Amino acid sequence: MDLLALAKDIADRVEAQSARSKVPVAVCVIDIHGNIVLKHRMNGAPAFSIEVAERKAYTAALVGLRTADIAPLVQPGQDLFPLMGLSGGRFCSMAGGAPVTSEGQLVAGVGVSGGTVAQDVAILEAALRDTATPALAAAS
Repeated sequence: MDLLALAKDIADRVEAQSARSKVPVAVCVIDIHGNIVLKHRMNGAPAFSIEVAERKAYTAALVGLRTADIAPLVQPGQDLFPLMGLSGGRFCSMAGGAPVTSEGQLVAGVGVSGGTVAQDVAILEAALRDTATPALAAAS
């Protein structure tokens, strides 16, 4: 599997959905080892959005869950509460990150940031849903 080609496809789909929504965003794809595969910020997306997208992607890639699903698990008193302080603060429980699988295996995480949390989630989910690639369809 060509992870860079897959990341480019994801970024293209995110950018197309972002343009339809008229919400410029940043998108980042990170492999399961925490390495950046692709990082892209559209014109007009807030400067901080690239860092937030990276943290969302990092979290989804390393934990294997949607960042929205992590939020309740990292609240005070919950088992994963310490997670947010690990790895120099790179983990993020803000919605807008999703794992990417290929043939049933986790291969990466993708993060989107630039709009409201709801807009980021809608753009990401539409981009992953609108693909014919089974690897992406499984991640949404």
